Formats: sequence, structure tokens, C-alpha cells
Amino acid sequence: MKITILILTIVLLHFNVKAQIDTVTLTEKSAHFFPSIPVKSSFTSLFDKRTGVDFVYSANMESGLGIYDISNSTIINPVLNWPISNFNNLDVSTIEQRGNSLFVGIGDFQVNTNSSSGLAIVDITNPITPIIKDIWDSTLFDHGISHLIVEGNYAFLSTMTDGIIILDISNENNISFKSHLQLDLNFPSSSSNAHNARGLKYKNDTLYVCFDRGGLRAIDVTNKNNPIEVYKYINTSLNSEAAAAYNDIAIKGNYAFVSVDYCGLEVLDISSIPFTSVQWFNPWGCNYTNWSGANLHTNELILSNNDSLLFVTAGQSESFVFDVTNPMTVSKVGEFVNLNDTLATHGLDVWEDKVILSFIHTPFHIPPFTPFFADPGGLKLLNFSFTTLSTSISETSLNNESLKIYPNPNEGQNLFISCNSELVSIRMMNSTGQLVFVELKINQKEYSVELPAIESGIYFLSIETKEGQKTEKIIIN
Repeated sequence: MKITILILTIVLLHFNVKAQIDTVTLTEKSAHFFPSIPVKSSFTSLFDKRTGVDFVYSANMESGLGIYDISNSTIINPVLNWPISNFNNLDVSTIEQRGNSLFVGIGDFQVNTNSSSGLAIVDITNPITPIIKDIWDSTLFDHGISHLIVEGNYAFLSTMTDGIIILDISNENNISFKSHLQLDLNFPSSSSNAHNARGLKYKNDTLYVCFDRGGLRAIDVTNKNNPIEVYKYINTSLNSEAAAAYNDIAIKGNYAFVSVDYCGLEVLDISSIPFTSVQWFNPWGCNYTNWSGANLHTNELILSNNDSLLFVTAGQSESFVFDVTNPMTVSKVGEFVNLNDTLATHGLDVWEDKVILSFIHTPFHIPPFTPFFADPGGLKLLNFSFTTLSTSISETSLNNESLKIYPNPNEGQNLFISCNSELVSIRMMNSTGQLVFVELKINQKEYSVELPAIESGIYFLSIETKEGQKTEKIIIN
């Protein structure tokens, strides 16, 4: 069962509550680097999410699939490297896990010399002895697989200028083709070599696709046999300062966080069409003329800590962390940066208090094909910790005995509020301050609140009584 964390902050009359920002500290625990020759990169790395299985998987492109033991956090211990001969001689470009299965995107998305592209499913019940369940690939798609996600019985694959592929994985031993959609290559202008399907997210039968210089696309995938492109967004104003090129996406409620290559992070309100740009975070002051050699080329990103923190890879700046508790006011709260080395990140994963970074090897800096020189490729394991400053509130006569809110944790049923003093009003706001529930002139000591149908996230429950105010946290499962 998916668990949604909903924090309801109870703010009563006369309280002065100040929102606080997390400070994130990233500490390196171990590293594993590949030899400079031959060229070897880690493009995407992934923690095994099963309890007690301390392994990391890495898409090592031309070097295949890497499996690493991290049971001792001070050592990233390589236990297996599966060459591309196990994957029909196609590069291993990206990976996803579901239970005992590892989904492997195959086909090098950086070059156009692939014979085909597709998906492999690997049984990782025992990570030391993986077993291929099935491989599907097609010569119709030869631009490589950049990203993939798994939802229900389907895998969605982004395949650069070829658009997206939908595969039926209901039988993991027999992958079958479902459909393909070539996205519009003429938005915002015609560009046969700059429109590349990259990061993917799925929500409510809509597939959100980062289409590089072709913007962010919304695809209706209700009918998996007939996906339909329903909306195209791009912030062309970024072109005067950087480049409106979208690499990856994370979604929290009505908001999308999109990594903009080469510089920064854009926050979008996707609650309705047209999408609205909320914020663009450009920490290095990038402009359109300094793509080559820039210290920041954002790529993959992932939400963590109950969707309050966003981790982003940042090319030669390695990694940033943003506080996205309130998507309207995103701020950088942590970083893992060394501008004096030649390391460059591409992928990352976050699990519990651990971060794994993927480093790529680009042996030549050849604009416009490669943005910088990076050497060597490899992996770094980090720990992260954060501090949240205590909310500042004034004294009040209310205490745990005078005001009660239950059940807590809550399974989505009614929320009961009782107080020794009469309740006057109850207001619930979302994280942007929009009112989602109000009840006035209650004038009774007990009240049952029927929680409205709302998106997951952080809400504020403001209660006025005749005595004072109090702050509580409630978890909704």
C-alpha cells in the first residue's frame, strides 16, 4: 500500500508561526572509480530497495550492467559486471527496479550507431547470480533508450528522436510491443537533431516526457494502444539566458520540477493547461553563450524525505539539494561540490539516508557534442542528514489535555477535534495558502472534520478557540 504523509499544522489564534528550511549535509562514505582506459561511465545508478539487500546497480553503457555490494558503506565492492553480450550487444543505458526484477533499458542514446533499442528484464532475486528473463528490442528504434519507468503492466521507454515506446510486461518472461508515439518534432521549431525524449513521469494516465529542446510534453496514455500527445510546453524565455532544454522531471502534487540543461531547475504548476512557470533556479548565472565548459549541467533528479527534498545531479558541480516543502518557494539547502576536480555526475538515486552518484567519462571536450571534459567514470556513496529549525511559536494556555486531535496516524477517515474550550472556526489551506476547507461559527467543544478529496502534500489546519492555539503533526496513511 502506498503511504502518503500529510502533515497538518494546527495554527490557532495569536500564534506567530515562521516556516523553517532544512539544511542538508552530504558526507562522502566511499567511492569506486573506473580506469580511464578504456572509456567507462556510470549513467544511472540504483539502490536495491528490498530490506536487507545492500546492493547498487549501475547502467555502465558500453561496459554493460554493474552490480556492487555496499553492505560495508566504506567500500563500494564490485561483485559482477555483465557485458553487453548479455543484452544482444546493446549498451546498458538506464535501469529501474520492481521487487525481484530489474528493468534494463538497452541502446546507447548518445550516438546513432545502434542496431536497435529495447528492454531487458533481469531476475535479481539473488543479485550475485542474476538471470535474464526476457529481452525485447527492435531495429525500428535505433536512437537508444534514455529513461524508462514501470507502471502496472507496462513499461514506458523514451527513445530520443524516436519518441516513446510502450511495452506490455504483464508476463515478464515474454515482453510484447504495445505501441509507439513519435512526438511533434516541429515544436517550438523544427529540429530533427535537438528533440530527444528523456526523463519520464506517470500520473493519472498522463505520461510527462522531457523532450529536450522540444520542451515538456503531456501524453494521454489511457489507451496504451493509442497514446495521444495532448499538450506541449516550453519556456522560450530561458533561451536568452541559457537554453530551454529539459532533461528530467519529478512531480509533487500539482507541481513539476524539471532539470534544465545546461543550467538550473524550473518549477511548473501542471494542475491545468496551460502549465505555468513558477520559478527558475539558476545558481551559476549561466547565459546562452557559456554552455561549453559550464560548471552546471543538470540531469537526473529525485524527490526524497516525504517529497520535501529534491536531489539533483549537476554535471561538474556534482549534486545539489533543494527544499521543496513549498513548491512556490524552492531554495537550495545543500550541495556536494568540488569545482577543482574533473568529475561530472549524470545519474543518482536516494534511499533512506543514502545517496549514490553516477559519474560519466567524456574523454574529449568537443562542443557542441560534449559540454566538458570528465574523467574518470564511477560511483560515489554518500550519507545525508538534515536539520529542521524548530518552529517559533509563542506560549499558549492550551496543552495536550485541553486540545485533542485524533486518530493520529489517520487512515483517511474523519478527523476528530475536541477541546475544553469552544471551537470557533477551522480552516485548512494547502502549501500555497489556498483555502481547501473552512467551517465557521462552530461554537461547540467537539467537532468531526471530513477530510476533503485533496492531493497529497503539506496542509495547514488553522483552528480558532476561545482560549488560544497549539501546533500538532498528524500522519495520514
